[in-house]
Amino acid sequence: MKNYRPVAAILFTTLLLSCGNNQEEKQEAETPVETQTLNEEPLPELKKEAKKPKEDTHVKITHTEDKLIDLVWQLPEVKSLSDKIERESKGKRHLVGRISSTPSDDQEYYGVSVAEDNGEALATYFEFRIYPDNTMYYYDVVEDQELTLKEWRTRKK
Repeated sequence: MKNYRPVAAILFTTLLLSCGNNQEEKQEAETPVETQTLNEEPLPELKKEAKKPKEDTHVKITHTEDKLIDLVWQLPEVKSLSDKIERESKGKRHLVGRISSTPSDDQEYYGVSVAEDNGEALATYFEFRIYPDNTMYYYDVVEDQELTLKEWRTRKK
């Protein structure tokens, strides 16, 4: 019976992690002092309701989500950090971009995380929020606030 305990514990933990609650806390919308809009037209796909996938999949990346991740990868801070991590790890570790949240009744933005894949887990370095008009904000998880890219760049110096 003791031989089954580690296997049961692993299965139970996996089940709990895969069924986690992904709801974000409802946050009050604040009017930003200054916004930085990316030089693109608003994405019409953001305003459409999300369609359910035809088959049950764990993660489905849409064309819109690919474009949003690409926008984040264009930031000089992301490119610089990616180069640094790959250089210092001699190519063993890499940054990855992923959609961390999608628009819902409680939020109108996509969350895009930039994290290091260290082989065991993803260590998040940056979290961005991109709104339907393509306005991008840096989300400061410690202060629980959105910053324009200009404000973020000023604060990190």
